[in-house]
Amino acid sequence: MLTTVPAKAGIVVLNGLSHENQVEAGGSYRGTIEIQNTGSAGKEVKVYVKDYWFSYSGENRHDPGGTLARSNADWISFSPELLTLDSAEVATINFEVKIPEVDSIRGTYWSVLMIEGVTPPDTNNIDQGVKINTAIRYAVQIISNVGSSAKSNLKFLGMEMGQENDENVLYVAVENTGENILRPEISLELFNESGQSVGIIRTDKRKTFPGTSVLATLVLDKIIPGKYSGVLIADCGEDRLYGSNLSLEIE
Repeated sequence: MLTTVPAKAGIVVLNGLSHENQVEAGGSYRGTIEIQNTGSAGKEVKVYVKDYWFSYSGENRHDPGGTLARSNADWISFSPELLTLDSAEVATINFEVKIPEVDSIRGTYWSVLMIEGVTPPDTNNIDQGVKINTAIRYAVQIISNVGSSAKSNLKFLGMEMGQENDENVLYVAVENTGENILRPEISLELFNESGQSVGIIRTDKRKTFPGTSVLATLVLDKIIPGKYSGVLIADCGEDRLYGSNLSLEIE
């Protein structure tokens, strides 16, 4: 018999899950990750590097470091790799990123440092089999933006009407096809059959790395049924605007 039990309070990251720096090829920078043991007993923690990729479909992967073409995993050194924290103890993980001095390196490169509490199998009071405690791990993004000559580009992959909580929504999938990290804010201005604007709907900004994609959800809760034309804009800041026209019918 195999039993899984939830993890109790343990390791937490104190200073954010993303560290982003601007750097030149051949340059380097350092940073720290602060963690704390919030549990009532000592906790062993291991640190290791992975690549991170995600898609608008909901798929995401943590592949071995160096798998992605834009991985910076091989540029990162960190310490310690294994540590033990007493209850309430705070510790620091130091990392350094060294960019190779290669002219072709430009744009955004990234990976994640995984911070994982080590929870050994508990064989106490188990009649049959082994009880496994579920370990919580954090993926801390290490993002390197190299140089200033990289190209930015965003592509609309598709749009689809749907419903959430009995409200009409428009799903919009976008892919980062450039070399820089982008944070698009998606907005939709709708026009009725008379050509009058009926309002602008916006989404929150979503982080996208080169080669990744996200799904934005535009809630059409105040739009009355009818046929509309629209202008869809992805605003990525710094005058980086990407647009598309559409027609839709709301029932």
